[in-house]
Amino acid sequence: MAPTHWQRARQLTQIASVILFFMLAFLTYRGFESIIPLDLYFRVNPLVMLSALIAMRAFVAAMAFAIIALALGFVIGRAWCGWLCPLGAILDWITPKTRRVSETLRVSRGVKYVLLSAIFFSALMGNLTFLIFDPITILNRTFSSAGLPTLNALILGAEKFLIALPPFEWIEQNWRGTILPAQQTVYDLGIFIAIFFGAIIALNWIVPRFWCRYLCALGAVYALQAKISWLRPRAVSDCAHCAACMKVCPMNAITVTKKGFTVDPAECVVCFDCVPACPTSTIAITFGGSRATQVASFDLSRRHFIAGAAASVASVALFQSAPSAKRDDAFRVRPPGARENNFLEKCIRCAECVKVCPTGGLQPSLLQAGLEGFWTPILVSRLGYCDFSCNACGQICPTGAIPPLALEAKRHNVIGIAYIDESRCLPWASYTRCVVCEEMCPVPEKAIRLDDVDVIAPDGTRAHLQRPRVIHDLCIGCGICEYQCPLAGPAAIRVYAPTKLPPRL
Repeated sequence: MAPTHWQRARQLTQIASVILFFMLAFLTYRGFESIIPLDLYFRVNPLVMLSALIAMRAFVAAMAFAIIALALGFVIGRAWCGWLCPLGAILDWITPKTRRVSETLRVSRGVKYVLLSAIFFSALMGNLTFLIFDPITILNRTFSSAGLPTLNALILGAEKFLIALPPFEWIEQNWRGTILPAQQTVYDLGIFIAIFFGAIIALNWIVPRFWCRYLCALGAVYALQAKISWLRPRAVSDCAHCAACMKVCPMNAITVTKKGFTVDPAECVVCFDCVPACPTSTIAITFGGSRATQVASFDLSRRHFIAGAAASVASVALFQSAPSAKRDDAFRVRPPGARENNFLEKCIRCAECVKVCPTGGLQPSLLQAGLEGFWTPILVSRLGYCDFSCNACGQICPTGAIPPLALEAKRHNVIGIAYIDESRCLPWASYTRCVVCEEMCPVPEKAIRLDDVDVIAPDGTRAHLQRPRVIHDLCIGCGICEYQCPLAGPAAIRVYAPTKLPPRL
């Protein structure tokens, strides 16, 4: 196949990969079923697979495909980065075409290896916090917590003025409640996640593929394999020293000297841009058997692993010295079954559960779980509740951090306990009738009961009220009572993380 045909094939593959990623993301968001696993990009991610394996001391069967991807890395090097990675493709498309590749930060290529070492050493200590830097989790979090909610808000805003136009009428009739949510979803960290992704984009304008060159830990996995991979650029004739190949290389993997050109295989993403650019057809990307090429590879030293190990040990020690390590946050309400499942050793911060939650109640945490649990999911009942008829979060979790409970088992799983604040509750504090929490409680036996009382209001009038009371032995902490409470601000009934209470007297 001609070099230009390989370039076109790569471009089409990138387009197909990005479309597939966002198609699966949309299907996950709305809870559709698919013959392709909705978490496919996590299943083929060797960084996630290896980290989860180390942290859990067990292999996750759903990630068996990552073994194939890992094996292919020894054959085709960093072709994943150049052909299939959706984040890499997006960065390729927004890179200024006229921008020259910078050499000033070459030494910084070791940062990605330090980060990779930190991820693995932290996983060894049962912590996966550093997986927030995995490129697939970054793109997935940005889509679920910032991208789609922003798109929905833009459409809703435009509809206020243009609702009568056919495009928006068609969107409302065909997308609302299927692709787009019936109500606007909100996320506490949406802006922060958007800024984080925006920083990656901004760095890409400073140096093309800045993230891929210097920071991507998944790229570091493939870079280590690429050093001995079979597929790489090779010389098939004498170099004319024109440096045309070096000028077009998006990863700065090629250096032209008087002796010829040198290639850093750990940085080559098999993009084929260098092959048609060479006027003398000196370069060919082959599986070996051709003329050897001098290799100039970035030296991976023990310092990178030591630096990564030190960073991970210090970080985990810092996590364990935080107040959250001594006493749980009262509002750290986890998804069903997660609390009893060594959750922090398994959660990869992928935001799949956040994306699939139909009410938007699952939110990426900030400090409610301490730095150790940064960006892990918690239920914020004031923003959304745990639907009594839904067990989607456990079904989509790629590592089993949220166990795939059957719906009936999930309905009996206690994730929190509701308590009434009598100083704010309308029947208690304002002598006003309100039975919303009792009406909304989905537990068949009703975990909220109403007590009939005759009271004298502060103005001296008599009133007959029904005051709510929580039956804690029946409450599962779904949070719909807190969500539906009509008070502005904090609800009068709030769900707290479950506590082991002493035996009753």
